[in-house]
Amino acid sequence: MKHLLYLHGRAARSALRTLIRQPLGSLLSLFMLAVAISLPLGLYLIVASLSSWSNGLAAAPQITLFMEASADRPDVETVNQTLKQHALVKSHRFVSKEQALQDLMKRNSLNGLTEGLGSNPLPDAFIIDPKDTAPEPLERLQKELSGLPMVEATQFDAGWAKKLHSLLSLGHQLTLLLGAALGIAMVLASSNTIRLQILSRRDEIEVSKLIGATDGFIRRPFVYFAVFQGVLAALIAWGLSAWLIASANPALAELATLYNDHATLRNLNADEVLVLLGGVALLAALGARLATGHILRQIEPQ
Repeated sequence: MKHLLYLHGRAARSALRTLIRQPLGSLLSLFMLAVAISLPLGLYLIVASLSSWSNGLAAAPQITLFMEASADRPDVETVNQTLKQHALVKSHRFVSKEQALQDLMKRNSLNGLTEGLGSNPLPDAFIIDPKDTAPEPLERLQKELSGLPMVEATQFDAGWAKKLHSLLSLGHQLTLLLGAALGIAMVLASSNTIRLQILSRRDEIEVSKLIGATDGFIRRPFVYFAVFQGVLAALIAWGLSAWLIASANPALAELATLYNDHATLRNLNADEVLVLLGGVALLAALGARLATGHILRQIEPQ
């Protein structure tokens, strides 16, 4: 076990020396990979921030349930109890016809309106926050609630909900597609870099094989080199995304104030950083292993 750890440590040190001995080429490769990583990373952060922001919107999809004008207090209480026990209802509040009329007069400065009315024309209503805001569950819940006793009508902004849901779904799909493209590009870039390094050290590898070095021993420094390169590129991409977010947030906050809201783009949390670094390291190692496995089979000592 100690010997194996020694071999891995030796391979890691050799990979670091190779990375340091080629500063210009290493920096160019690192920034190329970092830009490629930052594209899906930036899109992921935008979609994640938009999802968090939309979940906190005061104008989240709500169902408004209007009672019939002839509904009395027992009818209202029956509907209230049904909503309390409903599995798909997150919360709800009752708006009496008297309160609705008062709010209407306050918002529109219509003091004295009741003097010209024989009776209150507004119905009692319930405003319902559903647990699931996807379009299909919202439509099913609306149809179910419209069948409650003494309920005259239900409504919600289905178009708004569908547009928001479609936008977020599109963002998630684009993030997955870009992430998959990044994975393939990462494997190919790592494989190509390692292939060039192996070919430049072909004579050294032939000598190593001649004195009995195994493919695993020869492969190990190249794999570590690819992993170090990938992790450093991921850290640079993380820094680029943090800088872009810090630059964009003031403009976004100013735009949000026009709508009396607050919105910011978030950065990666600790768990997401670990996933990013681990994923990039695995892809880089895979690319290096594919390249070394293919070329080492072709190199035989003369």
